[in-house]
Amino acid sequence: MTNQTPNFYALLIGINFYFPHRLPEGNYYKNLRGCVRDINNVETYLKDTFNLTPDQIIKLTATASENPNQPQEPPELLPTYENIVAKFKELTAKAQPQDRVYIHYSGHGGRAKTIYEDIKGFGTLDEALVPTDIGQPNSRYLRDLEFAKLLEGMVEKELVVTLVLDSCHSGGATREMETEDWSVRGGGFIDTTSRPTDSLVAPLQELAQNWQASTENSRNITVVNGLLPEPKGYTLIAACRDNELAIEKIFEGTERNGALTYFLLKALREYRGTEIPVKDLYDRISNLVHNDFPRQTPMLIGETNRTFLGGQSVSFTPGASLLRSVPVTRTTRTVPVMKVDVPKNRVQLQMGEASVLKKGAEFDIFRFGTWNFEDSEQRIATIKVVEVGASDCWAEVTGLHNEFTTRELTPKLIEGIIEIGSPAVYLSPGLKQIRKVRVILPDPLPQISGVNVEMLPDILKAKKEQVEGHRWIEFCSEAEKDEKVDYFVSLNSKGEYWILDANKEPIKNLLFPIKVDEPEATKKLIDRLIHVARYETILALDNEDAFASLNGKLKVELIKSVKREQVVLNADGNVPVLEVGERVVLRIHNESNRTLNISALILQADLSIVKSYPKGAPYEVVDRGQSRETRLDMVLPENYQEGVDVIKVFATVDATNFELLELPPLDQPRPGIGDKNPTTALGELLSAVVDEDNPQRNIRVVTDASEEWTTEKVEVVVKKM
Repeated sequence: MTNQTPNFYALLIGINFYFPHRLPEGNYYKNLRGCVRDINNVETYLKDTFNLTPDQIIKLTATASENPNQPQEPPELLPTYENIVAKFKELTAKAQPQDRVYIHYSGHGGRAKTIYEDIKGFGTLDEALVPTDIGQPNSRYLRDLEFAKLLEGMVEKELVVTLVLDSCHSGGATREMETEDWSVRGGGFIDTTSRPTDSLVAPLQELAQNWQASTENSRNITVVNGLLPEPKGYTLIAACRDNELAIEKIFEGTERNGALTYFLLKALREYRGTEIPVKDLYDRISNLVHNDFPRQTPMLIGETNRTFLGGQSVSFTPGASLLRSVPVTRTTRTVPVMKVDVPKNRVQLQMGEASVLKKGAEFDIFRFGTWNFEDSEQRIATIKVVEVGASDCWAEVTGLHNEFTTRELTPKLIEGIIEIGSPAVYLSPGLKQIRKVRVILPDPLPQISGVNVEMLPDILKAKKEQVEGHRWIEFCSEAEKDEKVDYFVSLNSKGEYWILDANKEPIKNLLFPIKVDEPEATKKLIDRLIHVARYETILALDNEDAFASLNGKLKVELIKSVKREQVVLNADGNVPVLEVGERVVLRIHNESNRTLNISALILQADLSIVKSYPKGAPYEVVDRGQSRETRLDMVLPENYQEGVDVIKVFATVDATNFELLELPPLDQPRPGIGDKNPTTALGELLSAVVDEDNPQRNIRVVTDASEEWTTEKVEVVVKKM
């Protein structure tokens, strides 16, 4: 047991018992059986681990009793609307800036007709937590606007907040989905009961202002079971996605637990120490939950650059895994193990075709919780990808390390060697995108002081071999025809290098030439060629299967308001021209018959690639027939008067993370290129090039996984006027 943690408070809410009631159309919230057990187990963990005292834990529970009309707890300890709001405010008042606050809710999530039509619009719904007394006269839900305001109050006070919601909203569940062993934490209906419209949280004006401020950049897009806007200032783990179910079942003995809570506590107890990065914890529990319940995928949203429960900040670089500030920094992109198939000697990883993964890619697997991947003692196994899906893959074990090493020619897994959530580190991408380059010298040759111009082709070839990542490009032989060339390097009469495309036109956005006589000119040119090759690999990434059912089902529009009318700027393939500072709306519409996960990259004028949507989460869930919108402000990098931006939107059936494809601006150090510790996912993805005897020059993404993903892009010209 550790010493007491004085700056730590917890609010724990568990609801098994719902007072008998009937809502319109005979609907009602059924009693649950695992929520109070969840809360009691969480309380025990917090006391054992952090030695919390009773005044540091606020607990509201409703437990069924022998009397079907009355719970075991007294009224002041029941999770009613009034008590929940009061305890939120009490905790916020008690805690001081930088204190840690943990909130855990286990119970029903619900939907009701909105009482905020002036804010949300006519005919919309409120998502809510469902108090124990929801069926009593004048009872109220804790609605989304109120919940968001309560959390905002904690964030404004600079509390370090971690929130776990082991519930689902009613959209994905039905009342009939229940057995003796398991049930769903959602009502499966929309409550149309007329209820009080006043709030104990804050005046309506404050609720409205907070909600509008939280959703202004996402057009009322909400995440986390539709309950909350994009989390800002706190860390949230939710039991499932919007269209899924939060399950409770019997895991051990005879009593139920929520699946999320059960695996959360199991992972926390198995981990050595209390400071586990929330991303590592999520990788483990999300796969454990999803493996048992394919219709439940937990979500990690908000401030992911913390240890779980917020005791320690960690720095985070987009596209890379978490970096621990002390004592060790993690600088390597990792992929979690989803499943372990011992009989077939293989593991499943959470990475697939949509992240440019190919057969043959190799990974090292390390012990769960490993930070320092230079520590070979933590390495367990080496694996090679043999089967690729859209968002996952299967890899066979090709080597076992340290105490697991055997003398067998073919290494064999045994139970318990590799754990769910163990990090897998890229060794090779399993593909190689080689671009052919030809140097064009002018006639007559220019005279440049200190430079033997005639020898430049040989000088460049020699320099290429010294630059990391050089296998991305090859200089053509004299016998190869121009139609085999991807890039031409030209030298003008001013003694400047230019990079041209296959049509001998300047590469778009590459505006600034390199002077032949400037320091490190040849290395800088090689680095540019490598950077352009990688950039164009991602630009060209597409699902080329003509029979893929999702192709053509993702509609992407750029919209501008003109005299109060919405004008689609990219209609009929038009490439709009916009000024710096202009604001447009990116609208993404799911025209398929499946729920999709949406993510968008911007390939910018400076040849950088950044994930632009959604913020604070790896993807946004969009139901079939639904749309999402986000605002974009047109910008140009410094020194650019004009540039071309490409917005590339990806949609997958299963979750995937497109931060893997990020790339820094041109002429900036690329992770993996002259840097022993890559810090972007694209650097990790493509830094180690292997199998030089069998290079691949063109991306061909046509496999059995083509039914699982698609992508669309929009091009826009940005100018300074």
